[in-house]
Amino acid sequence: MAFAHDIRYAVRLLLKRPGFALIAILTLALGIGATTSIFTVVEAVLLRPLPFPDPDRLVQVRITGQGGADFPLPDTDFLAWRGSNDAAERVAIFDVEPVNATGIGEPERLSAAIVSDQFFRLLGVSPEIGRMFEAGEDRPGAPRVAIVSHALWMRRFGGRADVIGRPITLNGTVATIVGVMPASFAFPEGGIEAWPLMQVNPPRRRGPFYTTGLARLKPGATIDRLRANLNRVTADMKRQYPGPEDWNLSARPLHEALVGDVRRILYVLLGAVGFLLLIATANVANLLLARAATRDREIAVRGALGAGRARIARQLVTESVVLALASGVGGLLLSVWGTRALLALAPDDIPRLREVSMNLPVFFFALTTATICGVVFGLAPAWRASNTPLVETLKGGGRGGMAGLRHRRTQQALVVAEIALALVLSIGAGLMIRSFTALERVSPGFEPSHLLTFRLAVPRTQYDTNDKVKAFYGALLDRIESLPGVRAAGLTISLPPDMLQMTDNFMVEGQTLPTNQSAPVGPLVFVDENYFTALGVPLLGGRFFTERDDRGAPLVAIVNETLAKKYFAGVNPVGRLIKDGGPERPDNPWMTVVGVVGDVKYDGLATPVEPTFYLPFRQNTNTAQFVVVRTASDPRALATAVRGAVAASTRSCRSRT
Repeated sequence: MAFAHDIRYAVRLLLKRPGFALIAILTLALGIGATTSIFTVVEAVLLRPLPFPDPDRLVQVRITGQGGADFPLPDTDFLAWRGSNDAAERVAIFDVEPVNATGIGEPERLSAAIVSDQFFRLLGVSPEIGRMFEAGEDRPGAPRVAIVSHALWMRRFGGRADVIGRPITLNGTVATIVGVMPASFAFPEGGIEAWPLMQVNPPRRRGPFYTTGLARLKPGATIDRLRANLNRVTADMKRQYPGPEDWNLSARPLHEALVGDVRRILYVLLGAVGFLLLIATANVANLLLARAATRDREIAVRGALGAGRARIARQLVTESVVLALASGVGGLLLSVWGTRALLALAPDDIPRLREVSMNLPVFFFALTTATICGVVFGLAPAWRASNTPLVETLKGGGRGGMAGLRHRRTQQALVVAEIALALVLSIGAGLMIRSFTALERVSPGFEPSHLLTFRLAVPRTQYDTNDKVKAFYGALLDRIESLPGVRAAGLTISLPPDMLQMTDNFMVEGQTLPTNQSAPVGPLVFVDENYFTALGVPLLGGRFFTERDDRGAPLVAIVNETLAKKYFAGVNPVGRLIKDGGPERPDNPWMTVVGVVGDVKYDGLATPVEPTFYLPFRQNTNTAQFVVVRTASDPRALATAVRGAVAASTRSCRSRT
C-alpha cells in the first residue's frame, strides 16, 4: 500500500509541474530512444542466435592466405573435404550470384544462391511447400532442380500450390521447381529469391575459386576437430596441386563469419549513444536536485511528522523512477522511428538487417534502462533529503553552511560530468568526421561524375560461343554509344571502388620467388578497349587495348602504376612479360605488357591500392559484365534509353540465333 501511495503521489507531483515534467521526460526519452534504436540493431545482428536449430554447431569454411586474406573454395578442395570429412554431420557449399529468370512472364534479374544438395538439411530448415534437394541430385547430368523464395512464389506464381513441378529458366538453364522456402528464410543473405542446385563436375585443376563452405558439426565435436580435419585436407591438396604454401582451409563459427567487422562498428555506436544517455541522465539528475532545493520545507515537515529518512528517500527515488518510466515509454516510441531511420540509412551489406524488429528483449532493455536511470538520478535528491536539518529548516533558516556547500558541489560535479561526456562524444564525432573527410579526399582513380553503370549477364546456353557473346556486347555498346548524350561506353568484370570480382597470382618476367613463398596476388580485371576512356582512367605509358587484341592475336596485358613501380622497378614495363598464376601453373602463357594506367581502387576506398593487371575482353570473354557509360549530363536521364538499348540488343541477337 505504501508503494502504491508513493506512485500516486509521484504522478500528482509531475502533473502539478507539467513544464518541469515535460522537459525532464523529453531529455531522458531522447537518450533512451537513441540507445534503444541502436540496441535493436545490435540485438538482432550480434546477440540473437542464428534462426537455425543448434546454431552453435554451424561453421563457415574458406581459404585463408597470407595476412589473413580470405578466399573462396575451389571444387577440388570441397570434394576432397567431403570425401574425408570426419568432424561434420553434413557439409555443403554455396555461391551467390545474379541470374536472369525467364519462362515465368517478363524476364527478371534475380539474386540467387547456387547450393549443393545438403545445403538446406545442414541448416535444418524445410520448404514451406514441396521438398528439399535429395542426395545425388547434384551429380553431373542429373535433371536440374531449384527451390524458390516465398516472395518470388507470391509475385510470379500468385502463391499457387501447383508451382511445384513447374519449370523456371535461370541463365538459360531450365530447372524444375521442387520447393518454396518460408517468408522468414533469408540465407546466405537477404534478397535471395532462388536456390538452384549446383552440379559439381570433377575438376581438372585446383580452381576456379568461387564457393563458400558450410559445415554442421557432429554432436559433441568441436571446431578444433574440424580444423584438424581441414589441415589434413590442405596438406593433401598441396601435395596434389603444388601452389601457395600460405593458403590453408580455415573454419570459424558461422555467426562470427557473418557479422565480421560489423561487430566493432555496432558496439562503437552503442557506446556512443550510451554516452548520450549518461549526459541526459546527469542533466535530469541536476534538474531534480535543483527542484529538491525548493522542497526542503516539505521534507522537513514530513520528517517532523514521523517519516524516517529511509521513507523520505524511498519516496524521492520512486518519483524519479516514475519519471524515468514515463521517459522510457516515450523513448520506446521514439526508438520505433529511430530504428526505421537506421534501417533506411544502413548499407545493404550489413548482415541480418531483415531480422531487426522490436521484440521482448528490446522492450525489456528499454524498461531496464529507464529504471536504472531513474534510480541513478534519484539518488542525488534522496541523499540530499536524508541530510536535511529538520529544526533549522522549520525555523525558516533553510540550508546553509556545509550542507549548502555540499549541495552546490554535487550540482557542479554533475555539470562537470556532463561537460566531460559531451567532450568525449565531440572528440569521437570529430574523429569520425575527419575519417569521412579523409575518405572523400581519397582518389578512387577515376572520374566518378556523369557515370551510369549496370551489370548484365547473358545465358550461357544461348550465348554458348565467344563469338556470340562478343556479338551481343558489341551490338549493345554500339546502340548505347549512339544515344544522344553518351560520350563513351565500356565493359568490365569488376567495378570500382568496391565491386572486385576476381583476384589471382601473377608472375613478371625475371621474377624469382623465395622457397615456400607464393606468387604475389592482385586484382585481375577483364576489360574492353573502351573501358579506361569511359571510366576516366589516365594512360601513363604505352597504349590501351584495341579491337585488334582479339583471339588469335598475341596475348597482351595492361598493368597499373603500383604493379609497374613494385615489380618493374627501374625499367619500362611496356614490352615486358607477365602471366597470371604462379609456379603451380607453369603452362600458363606469358603476355606482353602494352600499357600502364593509373591506380584504381577495386576493394574499397579505405584499403591501399593493390598491384592490378588487366586482360582484354576480346581474349577473355565472359558472359557477365558491368557496363560503364560516360554521359555528358545527368546519367539518370539516360537510364530509360539505356534499358531500351539492352532490350533491342537482346531481341536482335535472338533473331539471329
